Amino acid sequence: MIIIKTDENNFITSDEFENLQDQYKCKVEYNNGEIILHSDTSLTHNSIISGIQSELRVFFRGSKCKSYTEQIEVIFKNSAEEYKFKPDIFVMCEDAKTKGESFISSPKIIFEVVSKKYSQVDYITKLQVYQKFGVFEYNIVEQNGHIVQYVLEDGIYGIRNTFHLGDFYTSPLFPDLKIDLSYIYE
Repeated sequence: MIIIKTDENNFITSDEFENLQDQYKCKVEYNNGEIILHSDTSLTHNSIISGIQSELRVFFRGSKCKSYTEQIEVIFKNSAEEYKFKPDIFVMCEDAKTKGESFISSPKIIFEVVSKKYSQVDYITKLQVYQKFGVFEYNIVEQNGHIVQYVLEDGIYGIRNTFHLGDFYTSPLFPDLKIDLSYIYE
């Protein structure tokens, strides 16, 4: 991961980000003035995303919610800050708002698959942004078979569960959603 800063204050504007985004052949995110370039994902990272996404697609089939993957941008913005992230996997429901091909409302659930080398963005930066902008459930998916589930309560994230290989992931928002971790860590 590389963080780019360009102006005299070492930040770029949202418009500059839009112009630069097409130049990079990797996952690019905007962090309130900084550009975050992510390296290509690993086979394990991709396999975990595919496993979670396939389980979510089956669960949400025919419902008012749908899961999306990292190719779709979610914009988190208020009067003082703007973030353009591409969560690995996220769930939006019928009340979701869009601007072009980007979502401008917060997802209900987010899963971020982390690597040890770049976990600080997911464990610190994104956790703070997702909490501030009201993402109800944030799951940090470690490649070693663990999922740390944060749930928003009174505007603050608390760890609700830590799932391990052999457990079933469950969601407090969708109580019937159960995913066998052995399916996603094949």
